[in-house]
Amino acid sequence: MGYFTITLPNDLQGEVRWGLIKRKSLFLGLFKVWQASNEVKKGYIVTIKPAATGRNEYRLLKNKEGRWTSEDVGFHVTPDDEIVASIKHAIDRYENQ
Repeated sequence: MGYFTITLPNDLQGEVRWGLIKRKSLFLGLFKVWQASNEVKKGYIVTIKPAATGRNEYRLLKNKEGRWTSEDVGFHVTPDDEIVASIKHAIDRYENQ
């Protein structure tokens, strides 16, 4: 798990915590062939300070290719809106430094 801070429009700041999320097959122990289908995604929990719209926590996912996804892998994934687009852009900019 890692941590960094991003700057957002309108004098907002986001505290980003990230980590890898592994999804395993239900038949993992029964069929060794299915172990290759394990998915690993990068999950982000972003806390906005001060709270922009009464909501201050956003949960986002990236697939292993580095593209943003809206799949739900065990936790609620935030739907896209203006603030989410700003968060995604800021995270991409930080990671590409």
